[in-house]
Amino acid sequence: MSPRLKILLATDTAGHTTGYYVVARGLRDAGFEVVLAGHLVPRRIAEIAVQEDADVIGYRIMDGAPEILVPILMDSLKAHGAGGIPVIVGGIVPPHLIPHLNELGVMAVFTPGTPLPAIVDWLRDHVT
Repeated sequence: MSPRLKILLATDTAGHTTGYYVVARGLRDAGFEVVLAGHLVPRRIAEIAVQEDADVIGYRIMDGAPEILVPILMDSLKAHGAGGIPVIVGGIVPPHLIPHLNELGVMAVFTPGTPLPAIVDWLRDHVT
């Protein structure tokens, strides 16, 4: 049996978390190990990703500015020697920012309404 993929989920805000928990439950039910980090600043997400030996970081952005938060996260991961951990973003991301986030190294962006099976399939297809 292959080891389960460990996904660290973090969010930019303590409010509006229903989708965060729905995705967490869906990933867990699909067989992934899910670590709920909660509401954290990007630097702390990087620290916890290293501590938890995360295979993937899922960063849910609802209220923050992804063009500010994501570069801080990516720089923090590099500073911790963890620049190779794949990062996916979910939540409210204006479509015109998605190419910029991809240039920063974000592997995928899932906006509200993305079906859970699409996220699960993407993870199975792109992260080993």
